[in-house]
Amino acid sequence: MMTRDFFEHQSRTLNALYEVSRVLGSSLDLGTVARRCLRALSDNLDLERGLLLVPSEDRSELSVKASFGVGPEDLKQIYPVHGGFLGKVYTTGMPIVVTDPTSLEESEIQEIRKISPPGEANVVVAVPVTLDRRCAGVLVANRSPQSATMIDEDLRVMKIIASLLAQTVHISELISKEKEALERQNRELQDVLAEKFQPDNLVVQSGAMQKTMAMVRQVAGTDAAVLLRGESGTGKTLLARTIHFNSARRRGAFVEVNCAALPASLIESELFGHEKGAFTGAHALRIGRFEMATGGTIFLDEIGELPLETQAKILRVFQEGTFERLGSSETLRSDARIICATNCDLEGMVREKKFREDLYYRLMVVPVHVPPLRNRRSDIVPLVLAFLRTFMARHAKKIAVSREALDFLQQYEWPGNVRELENTLERTVVLATEGQTLSADDIPVLDRLFPTLAPPPDLHGSSLGHQPQTSWGFAPRGMHSPGPSHSNISDERRPYQRAMLTREEILQALDATNGHQTMAARALGVTLRQLRYKIQLLELDPRQFRK
Repeated sequence: MMTRDFFEHQSRTLNALYEVSRVLGSSLDLGTVARRCLRALSDNLDLERGLLLVPSEDRSELSVKASFGVGPEDLKQIYPVHGGFLGKVYTTGMPIVVTDPTSLEESEIQEIRKISPPGEANVVVAVPVTLDRRCAGVLVANRSPQSATMIDEDLRVMKIIASLLAQTVHISELISKEKEALERQNRELQDVLAEKFQPDNLVVQSGAMQKTMAMVRQVAGTDAAVLLRGESGTGKTLLARTIHFNSARRRGAFVEVNCAALPASLIESELFGHEKGAFTGAHALRIGRFEMATGGTIFLDEIGELPLETQAKILRVFQEGTFERLGSSETLRSDARIICATNCDLEGMVREKKFREDLYYRLMVVPVHVPPLRNRRSDIVPLVLAFLRTFMARHAKKIAVSREALDFLQQYEWPGNVRELENTLERTVVLATEGQTLSADDIPVLDRLFPTLAPPPDLHGSSLGHQPQTSWGFAPRGMHSPGPSHSNISDERRPYQRAMLTREEILQALDATNGHQTMAARALGVTLRQLRYKIQLLELDPRQFRK
């Protein structure tokens, strides 16, 4: 006949299993799940203290993964796989119930004392956590001899819970392996990026760019705030990455924020994050960019586009490294290094009260000027060759480039700087035929593709009248020359036209100006340096035109 104690024990057992079933789906963290399972056993089955032990990587010892009812010093205990009764459970895969510790060996008795409260002769129940026919851990708990529950029933429940925990152990192992793989891939990617963004790998031949790179090398090893100033398309983002990957923060995140691309209503949420319910549409907690960049670098591109109210909060992060998420009063800290970039006239914006003066001076700790491409023409040909190699490989096409095309590319103004050069060369490769040798006319610069965008010709004041002209604005040889005073001829030419000077046109200009190179350059609409370069290239002697 069933006794009242039996029904009570069954009820408590079912309650324990129900609580454990709820716990198993509450978290993916093995330690959290195991600790809650041990708590359920304690509440329902009088199991006073409990441990989940897992093997080390070399499987030579067992350490505590989760516990309940033990002190902090007990969490540091290490149990050998060989020589103790817990090791027997792990190696044999068989459960053990210890009711009389005096019958055990000394090493086993020492383990019992670690698990049981001092001065009490408790019963110890240990079961293996078996996964795919291998032992993945040991679940152990001690039980007071005065407990109303039955030992064999407690052992059965412990086995059930151990089998349920095995699935959590399996998931934990999968997550751990995936995490290790991702961390390894992340380290490998960071090493590749660090190698890619070494200063020596960048195309730097011009004196102006060498000064910039010298500054980049100098500031990279510090945590100082950097402001990159220069026209759009000059490579400020590339330099920001170079600074990051050559600093002590290279293992941290590089978080890029384009301030001009974010709406004013969302920019603070992007930068600082928000709490759930902070505003309409904030359905979940969002981590801000400053928080993401902790331990790394945050790059604020186009910082001149920030609203004034956001500038004040950015200044606080600069000075104190603190901020709050939207909808929260909790102060958070970020030690992210801040690199900024702008193509704006910050000084003019400060005068017009469009940019905070205190933030301006805070940004100007280490200003780095990035020169436009037209001021670093000796870098153009190496850039062209590097870009062509990249795009020929990307589009599986082989083409060649003539000296004439290189001259054109080097003398073109490139108002869009390196970005325009890169896009132009990809366009060139896409439109070229296999094996083609590019001439100057084959370079599809934008003002050739869209001539309506070029500056309109300014013919006012020209004394050329109706004289017949060549395509460069010179009268044919033997006719009246406009003379050197008509420098407005250059206004009729688009930038790529000024760069393309033929031998005939240079001879006409030198003849018309009696070999005066400065006047000839003015008439041709080019700089004296450009004209002298072409004269040297064509092996001409201006002295033969002197009269």
